[in-house]
Amino acid sequence: MLIHILRLPHFFIISLAVLFGLQANFSLAISEKKAAEIGKKMYEEITAEMPIYIDKKLNDYVSGVGQKLIKYSDQPDLNYTFTIIDSPDINAFATPGAYIYVNRGLLAYMNSEAQLAAVLGHELAHVTADHASRQKNAQTGSNVVAGLLAVLTGSADVGEASAMWGAATVKGYGRDMELEADAIGAKTMARAGYPVDAMITIISQLKDHERFMKKRNKDSGKKTQSYHGIFSSHPRNDKRLREIVKKSGADLDSSKTGDPGIVPFRVATQNLPWGQTTQTPARQDKRYYDDKLNFSFDYPDGWQFQEKAKQVLGNREDDSASLVLDVKARTLDSPEQYIKKVLGISFIKKSESTVVNRLKGHTGTIPGKNNANDIRIAVIYYGRHAFVFRGIVDAGSALDNTAPKIGESSAQSYDAEFKSIIASFQPRSPRRSTAHTGTIKYVKASSSATYAKLARQLNLGKYGKDQLQLINGHYPGSEPQAGQWIKIIR
Repeated sequence: MLIHILRLPHFFIISLAVLFGLQANFSLAISEKKAAEIGKKMYEEITAEMPIYIDKKLNDYVSGVGQKLIKYSDQPDLNYTFTIIDSPDINAFATPGAYIYVNRGLLAYMNSEAQLAAVLGHELAHVTADHASRQKNAQTGSNVVAGLLAVLTGSADVGEASAMWGAATVKGYGRDMELEADAIGAKTMARAGYPVDAMITIISQLKDHERFMKKRNKDSGKKTQSYHGIFSSHPRNDKRLREIVKKSGADLDSSKTGDPGIVPFRVATQNLPWGQTTQTPARQDKRYYDDKLNFSFDYPDGWQFQEKAKQVLGNREDDSASLVLDVKARTLDSPEQYIKKVLGISFIKKSESTVVNRLKGHTGTIPGKNNANDIRIAVIYYGRHAFVFRGIVDAGSALDNTAPKIGESSAQSYDAEFKSIIASFQPRSPRRSTAHTGTIKYVKASSSATYAKLARQLNLGKYGKDQLQLINGHYPGSEPQAGQWIKIIR
């Protein structure tokens, strides 16, 4: 299998080149095993930096549609992974090793299972057609490097990072490859029993969204960005696309009579969050929270933690041990090399690499000086920062105050507490509210219903009518019919 990057800007590609020593133009084929390794590492990075939508019902549904398509794809034996990113932005992409990602925001603009299949089929096609190995115009300018540092270091929040993914840093695979992916995706859809016209419909709806955003941004003086790069190469009424899609399903009766899956899609997406999610989990006892850098960690009974002068200081209540957390700038070195080169610690006992809640790290102990106890050291990379933990046992306050060094079993007990606290370190997704945050609900339209009336009743603001028309596929001028199931935002 060849490396595949879909609409991830090429600063991600540069990152992989750094990590794995691959050529920047990615014209080199790699093994399926290596692709899986790269994809897994990217999955760890993406899911550490981006919030994941964890609703089991919807995740199972999206994965189920993906698995149905896989059976009819050109590479049905690959181990695909489907993930919903909890972002309101419109996007979908794939990475090496057959990892497929769909933003929650994109699902809100779909109205049938067939439309979901169209997007997933397109993603699968880019994987199976080896488009990345055929793409030779990767960009490596300073703007790309800046993007790499912004996304991989976590300096941008979810919304900003998603917007960056849709920026014009690269132009994707070009029109020919995008049309080829459409053709392969349409064939896969048809084989799986979906009507291929759904591909035309979803592209048209998202082009309508692009049209709406141009209008909205013109009103506010902002520059328009297209987040759904998957369709950016298609004009509004794409004759070539229509011909390709029609040809793809011409020999398959299912393309004409297949069930679009409106009802199961409606059931699966009922109560889908709209806009930026605002739910913040209730705070728990014996857990330290940092709202500026968005992390937390747990601590056992007998410990207290507080922030002081850019440090987090933890002490046992009897002052027998302390744990200090310093937050420093991350480098391109591995966490192990960071300890040696940046912290100047050349020798680490019990040295081991670790992954803490999908974050890369390294830990070990530093030999104590003058017969003192060893110091637990750990570095965890999160965003653009290196989180440096030091666990110190105070021999003078330990069990035997007359001894310069506490017993080995007591030291091990303290060290176990240090390691437990460090292992509980985890990111906390930044949460922010917007004026139109709500939930997607399905209702039957009354005979007098119009989108303008509904928008006023639901207090959706200036662009509420447009948003309701967009998510129902009725933009810019159609109205709901009496008895028709439609989406509202409540």
